Amino acid sequence: MSVETCLRERRIAFRAAEPLGPHTTLKVGGPAEWFAEPTDAEELASIVGSGIPFRILGSGANLLVRDSGVAGVVIRLHRMNRRSGMYVEAGRGLPALVKETVAEGRAGLECLAGVPATLGGAIAMNAGGRHGEIRDAVRTVDVLEAGALRRLSREEVGFRYRGSALGPRIVLGAELLLRSDPGVRERYDRILADKKATQPLGCHNAGCMFRNPPGASAGRWIEEAGLKGARVGAVHVSSKHANFMINDGGASADDVLRLIDLVRDTVRRRTGAELELEVIVW
Repeated sequence: MSVETCLRERRIAFRAAEPLGPHTTLKVGGPAEWFAEPTDAEELASIVGSGIPFRILGSGANLLVRDSGVAGVVIRLHRMNRRSGMYVEAGRGLPALVKETVAEGRAGLECLAGVPATLGGAIAMNAGGRHGEIRDAVRTVDVLEAGALRRLSREEVGFRYRGSALGPRIVLGAELLLRSDPGVRERYDRILADKKATQPLGCHNAGCMFRNPPGASAGRWIEEAGLKGARVGAVHVSSKHANFMINDGGASADDVLRLIDLVRDTVRRRTGAELELEVIVW
């Protein structure tokens, strides 16, 4: 059975040769062979169980897609975005969810102000920063594992620095662990103001490009190597925060990859250490 026939039989919205750049925050990358948008866990399970090679796409942050694109099916979960009380589906946008919970006077997610992600992607990579991580706001996580629904405790998710132990499991939704706090609005505003002052919010970027080395700062290493403003093609190292790379418009994934190589090589020669990518490369 062809991929197209498989998707049509399941009555799932899909497109062929879908450009992925517009679906990422960096705005670069080639097409997906097939692009599907399930509306619920049943439709998602039917694609995953079909044997077709697939990838899961959230908000497209923390992602670099090569110019050649990707084979198989890219599954975007943005239609699975419902919320019922403290239970939220994986495709719900994190910025809107943070604003909602702050407006309700509920604390726990305000530390993620300004983070471009879906809830599912944020959980899978344990999104966060110096203000906090999402792990502290999660009670349970529902996942699709080997075609079956399974509910995991926070401990079973295996949160760690910028990652988790979820592996091939797909996040379907989560029950949040939030608390009433009249001071949450002030804290949210302060965190967002801090990020606007120190990070290039509003520009086309993938978030932090490299993981922080133990006990050190990747951005500081890059800045001390004199690489702020370094450019390849239409992409450059941010002058505001050196761990961000900015697409000025018209950049290619190859531009980004060559700038990554330049930064890593320069830092390696200066420090003897290897910067590890935080972004995922497709």
